[in-house]
Amino acid sequence: MNIKMIGIDHNNAPIEYREKVAFSNTRALQFLQILKKQKNILGSILLSTCNRTEVWVSYKDEIEEDILDILCNFKKVEKSIYEKYFVERKEKEAIEYLFMLTSGLKSKIVGEDQIISQIKNSVELARENNCLDTVLEVLFRNAITGAKKVKTEISFRKNSYSVLDSAINKLKDIGIEIKGKKCLVIGNGEMGRLAGSTFVKNGASVTMTLRQHHKGDVVIPVGVEIVNFLDRVNILPEYDIVVSTTSTNRFMLKYEDVSQVKLKEKVIFIDLAVPRDIEQRIFDIDGVIGFNIDNFEISEEDIEGFKENLEKAKNILNEYIESFYKWYYNKDLLGSIFEIGQKFSQDSIARVNKFLDDKNKEYLEVASKKEIEKLIFCLRDNLEVEDFKKVINVLEEKYLKED
Repeated sequence: MNIKMIGIDHNNAPIEYREKVAFSNTRALQFLQILKKQKNILGSILLSTCNRTEVWVSYKDEIEEDILDILCNFKKVEKSIYEKYFVERKEKEAIEYLFMLTSGLKSKIVGEDQIISQIKNSVELARENNCLDTVLEVLFRNAITGAKKVKTEISFRKNSYSVLDSAINKLKDIGIEIKGKKCLVIGNGEMGRLAGSTFVKNGASVTMTLRQHHKGDVVIPVGVEIVNFLDRVNILPEYDIVVSTTSTNRFMLKYEDVSQVKLKEKVIFIDLAVPRDIEQRIFDIDGVIGFNIDNFEISEEDIEGFKENLEKAKNILNEYIESFYKWYYNKDLLGSIFEIGQKFSQDSIARVNKFLDDKNKEYLEVASKKEIEKLIFCLRDNLEVEDFKKVINVLEEKYLKED
């Protein structure tokens, strides 16, 4: 199976390394276009989130240039330093990992809900720019569908859960009451909106920054006020909690700026961006308590009944994994299946031709073709691969190779 991924994530690399190989959508598209030009690469998907960067490819024969070389050259980082942080997975190992990943079972916040939409967005980016081939399309579609079924049928916790919920709980654990606090959210993307609605839900008064040229184009969560993005530093003294969630490659809050304003006696800075939005030295200012994305997690040990639910999830996912394997190993037979269906319908019409008018002939052709295809796909789903291929060979001899 010519499917491979390379990836770096929170399990083997701290944030200072992950942020150097993180991608915005614009840069992701540029990188995908480079992969598209590589000999033997048929399709590619780039997944870049706060906790991971992964490159997925399908290919024929062998890939001539090492993908990690391409990535390190693109990001201008030393491969000799970064290669120990990357993991490579191939074939069935990669496929089975993807299904677990899409279900939130490889996340830092185990069972979190955002990963499905993040993966869907990555697939959409590749599809819209003609970087997606049929193999990756079917693989990721099965993984997303399987993950949705896991989410529907299995509850790892009573309510949906995200890194923002973990942040809220972390603050409560250190004695910080959210209700009544003033919170500033920098960034109005998906994570920013989630931060705004989560803090509102927990009783905070929330303001979100908005660039003026985006005004009117952005959905603002209910209960959230807006302020000009350019005023973000000057208004810091008003807030108890500051959350930054942008997807830029530069600091949204620099030490030299923040150190010049008079902050409240105690203020919480939460940096959920990768690359980071808040310069690390700000966390050392008197009265500041600082967190970044790596300070929040929910492990398997934190979830009651996790092992039992994990087995249930694996059983669900195995159905979709097996479905993909059957499709993959039989994909070269699809043309023959449709040809056999067409020939069968033509033979059916020929046998009863004199009894049919044109309208009924058309109906019979469509109906008989669908029924024979349905029968063949039923055989595919219930036979071993080699046995199914033998069936197709027999049908080809009967319907496609007769004089």
